[in-house]
Amino acid sequence: MARSSCVNALVLVVCFHAWTRDWNLQFISAVGKPRLLHTWTRQSCPVKRRLFNMVRGESDEVAELAPSWEELQAELQKQQTSEEKTFRQELADGRGPPSAMAKLRIFDKTSKEAEYVTLYRDSASWCPYCHKVWVLLEEKQIPYKVEKINMNCYGDKPDSFRQIQPSGTLPAAIIGDTVLQSSDAIIQKLLGMPGSSPEIDATINPFDDPRANGLLALDDQLGGAWLAWLRRGRGDGTSFQRLLQKVEEALASDDSGPYFLGERFSLVDIMYLPYFERAVASLVYFKGFNIRDPARYPAINAWLDAMETRPSVRATKSDYYTHSHDLPPQIGGCGSEPLGARVREEVNGDAWRLPLKSDMTEPDWGWISPAAARREAAERLSHNGMAVARFAARGASLPGFPPVMAELSDPRASPAEEWLGMLDMLLRHVASLLLAGDAVAADLDDDSSAQRAEAVAAVKKFAISLSNRQRDELAKCLDYLQRRVGVPRDMSLPAARRFRAELGKVIGVLRR
Repeated sequence: MARSSCVNALVLVVCFHAWTRDWNLQFISAVGKPRLLHTWTRQSCPVKRRLFNMVRGESDEVAELAPSWEELQAELQKQQTSEEKTFRQELADGRGPPSAMAKLRIFDKTSKEAEYVTLYRDSASWCPYCHKVWVLLEEKQIPYKVEKINMNCYGDKPDSFRQIQPSGTLPAAIIGDTVLQSSDAIIQKLLGMPGSSPEIDATINPFDDPRANGLLALDDQLGGAWLAWLRRGRGDGTSFQRLLQKVEEALASDDSGPYFLGERFSLVDIMYLPYFERAVASLVYFKGFNIRDPARYPAINAWLDAMETRPSVRATKSDYYTHSHDLPPQIGGCGSEPLGARVREEVNGDAWRLPLKSDMTEPDWGWISPAAARREAAERLSHNGMAVARFAARGASLPGFPPVMAELSDPRASPAEEWLGMLDMLLRHVASLLLAGDAVAADLDDDSSAQRAEAVAAVKKFAISLSNRQRDELAKCLDYLQRRVGVPRDMSLPAARRFRAELGKVIGVLRR
């Protein structure tokens, strides 16, 4: 049977960036374009849509009540701010606010100027060494291009990258005609290059301050102590906590501002950021040790708060879930302790469960409102709808072989094609839930508004029309997707939290 008959649509060849924890691998697939079946309000009678199971040869009729992707995008545009509407164009042009999805950044320059610097960084936005180079480029506003490369723990590297970096390590960069093969070498080169202004260049370069070298040495010691504690199955982290107290004292010693050099933001802050962000997430998750305690570490928390006002930091910031699952394959495992058990339950699902709670261990990102977060999640989903469905369909397939080290990554898996049509419908239902009704009420799982009640009812009617086997397999696929949403690669934490939550709501309907 031809694939076109399975989806009852014109077959198109489309190039997708797969939304996976094998991060931004490119797929070329034949997919069907969703039909326009009804209006956004879905006041028409339920439509029965016939989907053919390509493996079993089954014919199943299901209630098709989800808006089309075109209708969802039209509704999204009604809700978006003017800045949100220009996001995709600015991303393509290399302008606008920083983004983990960017492959070109020109700031107020030209794309030709960006050809001078090419940064090779990891596809998943996991690598701490890539992180510091990325932030420095954004702070100095040096135009650059990005080539995204898999880390060893979740995929293969192209031969073209191996030619410039035989070791395969990240990051690497080509600046002019020079290949730079470590973060330190790249940073040293960037410090000497002109950025957006001589004043910013002079401020970021800290080596006119006698404190700089000592602070950077302390950063190295702290990073080593963090990794040593994190890898151990047991231990009180005495060495790490002693060094952390030194960091607290260093930050508190200059009351002219929150940064390591007082009011002056510099490379010192950039160098501390990647390991510190990962230590905050991993230690509370694995050890139950919370650095984000302003009573115990007031200066450190003031520094973290100040860093999170910077666009470069906001755009590159990950969440506790992503870090806690990306670190074990990178460092050879992390030792869990009983004190972290409650946080692990929270991070691994409780924080996503509707109604969303406000008293979570991980601080909320107050710069993104609930409504903006829901629009962001809906935009990312609607822009990549069938690619996301193809990835989710791996949940009903066999694992790829050979496996990779990253727990939630499976770059060699293939989607279970028989479920693509229904998954496409379900993901349109999820996007509908993200856009339906008042955002604050939706976060509280309040479905009393007409629009949200209608969206929820449509999901339930769809689920009722499925067999038990279909509901079980589709729930597995959505669960597979839910646990593989990456921050910041796919979206911000507030958006990811709500996307995971609405996926969970639909999973709950399917499993009733």
